[in-house]
Parts: sequence; structure tokens; C-alpha cells
Amino acid sequence: MIKTFASPRLRMIWWGRPPHSTPANLATVLRRDLALLHAATDAEDLQQACGRRLQPMIDESIPFDAPATDSDLPSDLDSDPDPNDHQDRYTLRVGYGWWLLFRFTAGEAHGVALDEAPGP
Repeated sequence: MIKTFASPRLRMIWWGRPPHSTPANLATVLRRDLALLHAATDAEDLQQACGRRLQPMIDESIPFDAPATDSDLPSDLDSDPDPNDHQDRYTLRVGYGWWLLFRFTAGEAHGVALDEAPGP
């Protein structure tokens, strides 16, 4: 179930009132994918419905998120960085060069945002 939107534009599309600046074909696929997101009760539901278009925000095979050692941290840092900051965050490729970004926990999607895919 979608709980929060990070983008007012997406909220309007979800309510069936896309802004005039949104191409009709993009609004259609966004509503389809938002409906999938709203109907999902867990991450497995999303994976079944979206297939390879759904990706976790962080690829565990890439070691860039390894915890920093004390010597790597600035001395004025109050606390250690949270290594799970991207846990439960996903990207969903919509098409037309756009992605949905969101956090999905306990069957709820939070902070659903629309982002343009990086260019070549």
C-alpha cells in the first residue's frame, strides 16, 4: 500500500489528475506501476509483478558500503554512518527514461518519488 509520496506530481497522477506537462503515455505506465505498488503486500509480491524492472537500491555484491574503520572517519563525526541506510529501498524502471524510487517495509511504500534515468 502506498503511504506517502515524495512528489506532488506523482500524487496527482495517482489520483487520476496528471499535470498537463506529463506526457499521456508516461502517466499511463506510472498509474499502472503505482497500482502494482499499492496492491503489493510484501517485497515478493513486487518481485513477482515487476520482474527485472524492480531492483534493490544497493547491490550487495559491490563492496562500496563496507563499514568504515575509525581511521577513515573524520574526528568531528558524532556517530558511525548507518550501513543499512538503503535497506528496503528499491528502484522500479517505469520506462521512457524514468524510475520510481521508494522504501518498502511491512507492506507499505513510503517516499515514492519519480526520477529521470541517467543519460548515456
